Amino acid sequence: MEPCIVSFYTATLEVADIYYNIGNTARKNVSPYTFDESPGCNYPETVTLTNLPTFVTHNAPTTADFSVPYSSDLSLIGSYPATIRSEISVPNDYT
Repeated sequence: MEPCIVSFYTATLEVADIYYNIGNTARKNVSPYTFDESPGCNYPETVTLTNLPTFVTHNAPTTADFSVPYSSDLSLIGSYPATIRSEISVPNDYT
C-alpha cells in the first residue's frame, strides 16, 4: 500500500490572544484553532501545550479551543505566554 504523502501541514486558524477581565463571567470556547494537512490523509494529530496557566482549560479533543473560568483573584493579573504545537504521525505500516 502506498502512503498518503502530505504536501503541507499548517495552522489554518491560529490561536489568538485570550483576554480576561478579573471578575467578569467565565469565557468558554475562546480562541479556536485548526491545523490542516493537504492532501487530507487523516493521519493522527498530537497537540501539545507548554506553559498554559493552570486556570485555563484546553478543550480537547472535543473542541480545539480554550475556556477561562470566572475568577475574582487579583493575583492572576498578568501575561501568560504559552506555546501550542501540533504534529501528525504517519502510521507504522507506511514507514
